[in-house]
Amino acid sequence: MRKTLIIVLLLAAVCLQATLPGELTKKGNPSLYEKFNKLAVENIRNLPKAQTKAYKKLLKKHKDSLMAYLIAYELNSKLAEADAEDLLSNYREIVALLEKEGLRYPPEFFLSYIAKQSVSDERIEAYRAAMLEDGLAHALEIEDLTERYRETASWCVEKLYFKQTSGRDQTPLDITQKSLYGRCEEMQILFVAAARTVGLPSRAASTPWWAHMDNNHAWAEVYLDGQWVYTGDMDAAYFPNQTWFSGMVDKTVLILADGSMGETDEEVLLSGRYDSVVNSTENYSKERTRRVSLSCIDEEGNPLSRVQIGVMVFNWGALRPIVILQTDKEGKLSFSTGRGDFYISAFKDDMMALSLVKASALDDPSLEIVLTKDFDIDIQEMLYYPSNEMVWQDAPDEYKEDIKRRKELWQDQLKDWEEAGTEGEEGKRAELLKHSLGNYPAMREFYSRFDEIEEDYLDYLISYDPKFIWQADANLLEAHYRFWLSQDEKGVPQLFAPVQYFEELPRPYRDGGKYQLYPKSFIRKGDSDKKRIKNVFAYLKKKHKLKPKKTINGILRMDIAAKTKHLTPLQYRMLAVNMLRANGIPADFTRLPDHILIHADEEWSYYDMSNHRFAEDGEDGAQRLFSLKVADEHGAPVKVGMEQITINRLINGVFYSLNSPLETLATGEYELSLAAEELYLNYGYRVSDSQTAAIVRKITPDMDELELTAYSYPRSWQPAPKELLALFDEEILEEHSLILLGNPDQENSLRILKKIEDAELDYIFFGASSVSGDADMNYRYLSNWHELISEDSAYLKSTFTLLKDSEGWKIYDGIWERLPQ
Repeated sequence: MRKTLIIVLLLAAVCLQATLPGELTKKGNPSLYEKFNKLAVENIRNLPKAQTKAYKKLLKKHKDSLMAYLIAYELNSKLAEADAEDLLSNYREIVALLEKEGLRYPPEFFLSYIAKQSVSDERIEAYRAAMLEDGLAHALEIEDLTERYRETASWCVEKLYFKQTSGRDQTPLDITQKSLYGRCEEMQILFVAAARTVGLPSRAASTPWWAHMDNNHAWAEVYLDGQWVYTGDMDAAYFPNQTWFSGMVDKTVLILADGSMGETDEEVLLSGRYDSVVNSTENYSKERTRRVSLSCIDEEGNPLSRVQIGVMVFNWGALRPIVILQTDKEGKLSFSTGRGDFYISAFKDDMMALSLVKASALDDPSLEIVLTKDFDIDIQEMLYYPSNEMVWQDAPDEYKEDIKRRKELWQDQLKDWEEAGTEGEEGKRAELLKHSLGNYPAMREFYSRFDEIEEDYLDYLISYDPKFIWQADANLLEAHYRFWLSQDEKGVPQLFAPVQYFEELPRPYRDGGKYQLYPKSFIRKGDSDKKRIKNVFAYLKKKHKLKPKKTINGILRMDIAAKTKHLTPLQYRMLAVNMLRANGIPADFTRLPDHILIHADEEWSYYDMSNHRFAEDGEDGAQRLFSLKVADEHGAPVKVGMEQITINRLINGVFYSLNSPLETLATGEYELSLAAEELYLNYGYRVSDSQTAAIVRKITPDMDELELTAYSYPRSWQPAPKELLALFDEEILEEHSLILLGNPDQENSLRILKKIEDAELDYIFFGASSVSGDADMNYRYLSNWHELISEDSAYLKSTFTLLKDSEGWKIYDGIWERLPQ
């Protein structure tokens, strides 16, 4: 501990007198400095005046490539939200690191992967000095970089435990000082920030969408021994390239990494103003990597230049793009991929094509894609995702013991926060303080500003996004509560959401000695919701302009956007949502271009901002009832989960999912309310971790029904739910071991009955009909089953087989091939 403290003090002292390596100075490398300084000046041009002045001051005082890079290569929206002093603190720690260890890597590589401040979408803060003081400095004592990597990952174990949270990213210090929790992207942020702080080149990597299972994932890559390696779980990081998904890397189609802005021998898919997207797939699938080549032509065989290419996989009920690329002037493009199936969406002007790249095409497939104006999409495909061999290495016992000790430190910190936070409080107030974790001082300060706080509000905070109570200061909590008190209707939770999408928490407004969530200028008069909605958009149109050259890039915090005249379309939409909420009108962000969601007349509706009208008020706005039937190849109805199906608009070659709730009429029978426009139904299900069934059907305006066949729909024996077992008398469950539950007038019930009789098994058949039909004497009417169907029509077409074995009752929904032994 004493040695670590000495290192921290030495680093601080070095910061005051250190000089940069010549490669990073204006004199030693003038071309690099001039390039970065020019970009830095351009990057701060559209910021608020005070911040432009603060950053110019830093550039003037520190005329070197490092300071210019730190300002040039962060989204200027992040610079708008940041404190210039935080950037200066990080600069000083990087200078101290260089003084201690020298410049081990080429300048641009060092800047991109060690000096870079932000990792993902989190805001900029002075995390380097704080993390070194919090024990990370010990890693700098370790000369061997692999061992330094292990120590850095182990330090992260003390600071974060995985927990699914909302999309807004916590900063490294939010995690280490306020929550100790985070989802995968926040694990990534913490490790990459820590690794860079101790001189280990590191970068963010991800699969935006898994191909073989729903959801996505983010993790970290670190540069060791001249190559990029990956790490996932911090408590199992002893061996690089070994984590929970290592046996599934071949199933991924693309693995993307945030790239360097310098020259690289890696495959760069996209290059932008602030960074590039590197195709890191080959670092995972090694020699099994495929090279896909494609060329795009029109119907006459002419090459099409600059065609938009979407690499798409099925995830959460829709074909979703992992990345959007573009062909060259000749319509050609090639890139590396894993071994799984995927689709290529090609779009240009009003022409499109959708092509499947099969896993069986292992030898560098080449495709000629013909784009047409009258394209038709009709997909029913089984997609395949091969696995790869993975040999798990066992870490040394002393490493495991150290990880166990660090987890105990994490637990001890949580206990300390709970004891300190809840002292003297009880009931809901104590419960909320417990949920506030390390941010309990802010919550206690908020409590002190009011004689009493409504219990409904405490319930709301407990049930709402936990990140809000981890991150909000007392001023924001006060402002949020005052807004809560100002609203008579509290039934729609989105009205009180302080953020949307990946927006940072706003800074509250001071008004008459009290903090308010929204400025007075947001409030628009009107004697109805529609009048206030109209006035909100009139105000926005008057006060804000869409001029891309004068805008700040990225997502702006609400209080900054409110004071910014020139906005991007995304910022404009987000500000509209905030203004509507300020006027008591629930609204929310949607990824559908030019649209937001507004809750009016007791329901959510799309609002078209380009035409300033609700979607149902347009030419295609008339709603229609649409029926959907889904059955397997045996005719057995299929229960469709909301995560398996979406209704989409196809816009510029990309599917955009709509808010179209599916009403269940019976198992396999559903109803939707759809606009009278051309739409696309996407439906898919995981047959196994190696097979996914995907169906895409066009829904034309004149259609009112659709029937789907779910081939190879996965069914299995599951533990029987208590609510179904409760339908039967205990005597029945005691005397019988095979029960058929369905109805004698259902074809599927009779099919299963024949299977049972052919096997000469003892059984009893229960149904909801008092007439047995063709069923034999083993049939019984079950009034409880009849009542359940009456209460929940989803059971109307269901047929269940219940089987009792040594472990209890099991159930099968649908038609089985054979009974378990």
